[in-house]
Amino acid sequence: MFFLLTCSAFFSLSEAALFSLSQTEKRALVEKGTLGKLILQLLKQPERLLNSILLGNLFANLVFFTLASIIAFRLGDQGSLAWGIGVGSLFVVIIFADVSPKIVGVRAPQFFALWVCVPLSIFFRALRPVLPVLSFLNLLSRRLIVPNLEPEPYLRVGDLERAVAFSGDDAALLKREQRSLQNIVSLSDMEAAELMRPRSWLKTFRPPITFEQMLSELNGTLPRSGYCLLTEPDSDEIASAICLTRLTAEKLETDWEKQFENVLYVPWCISVAEVFDRLQQTEQKIAVVVNEFGETIGIITMDDIIALLFTRDHGRSRGLLDRREMNLISPNCWQLTGLTSLRTLERRFNVSFRQYSSLTVGGLLRELLERLPRTGDVCQVETLRFQVESVADDYDMVVHLTQG
Repeated sequence: MFFLLTCSAFFSLSEAALFSLSQTEKRALVEKGTLGKLILQLLKQPERLLNSILLGNLFANLVFFTLASIIAFRLGDQGSLAWGIGVGSLFVVIIFADVSPKIVGVRAPQFFALWVCVPLSIFFRALRPVLPVLSFLNLLSRRLIVPNLEPEPYLRVGDLERAVAFSGDDAALLKREQRSLQNIVSLSDMEAAELMRPRSWLKTFRPPITFEQMLSELNGTLPRSGYCLLTEPDSDEIASAICLTRLTAEKLETDWEKQFENVLYVPWCISVAEVFDRLQQTEQKIAVVVNEFGETIGIITMDDIIALLFTRDHGRSRGLLDRREMNLISPNCWQLTGLTSLRTLERRFNVSFRQYSSLTVGGLLRELLERLPRTGDVCQVETLRFQVESVADDYDMVVHLTQG
């Protein structure tokens, strides 16, 4: 029974330690040699690993309670002692084989992960032939017992707003918190192409280039993105970047080439929330957005995402044109830019643009007109009337929007 208790504590400790490892601790495991690589190999199959740990824990506890029951039955003439053994066994398992090992494992996950990885790997490999059968039985039981079971939906903005409403009385603070919560939820709905800075608006440099050459080409002005973008030697695809706003001139002059960091490549169709997660996991500051052909079509910086979350009026219009996306100029009349997001108009006017493939006002007008917009063009979508006032290019245009 002591051996079974130790096994149960081992599995509880393993679960807590392995699944409490942070991304930084996981990256540090590479330097721990064979044991670190073994842990990372186990964590590549998290669902099967967790099933193995839970199965081992369940088996140890089951045999432990079976032995405790046999002892209690043999002491059938001594009722109080039998009950004491049953309750005591339950108490011992909960405290010494479940709660305490997990508390210890969470406190020092990397240390204990290195200790448990070898025996756990042996146990995991021994159970590997059985795991697919168990997964199938689990799926079959769910389909038969609860065939209409649906996953719980994500929190809605209204749910978060109600939670904030009960947390404070400051109306102004509440409004700002609700806006931030709305922005956070919107990250999962917004595609990378909606937030990116277009490729045609980026200033790039081809290596080799010195710090003095870069300053000369920029004419003393920083790029709007705040980044110096370096391309591949033989193509225009972005390979690395350096944040000019976070480094001193002395450091740029002395360690210029060492300051460049690799960029993250993401497809245009993934959500901004996923871009944010990947940037955090890789500890990078900039993501290069590519289309279905692998060509660079824009970039998203970590600063863009943070500004989207906590700035009242932020979008590509603000970041690229230094203008607001929507500006009320008279009752029922707004001034827009070509970069104004259609998602903003959907939320403001309760109008759907799902039937169109465009993401911005400029793209919508081009799609409706089937040509490049020109000054004086007028388009109507339900109750919204778009009139082009001026056009500098596909993005830098002024559009008047009236409702009614």
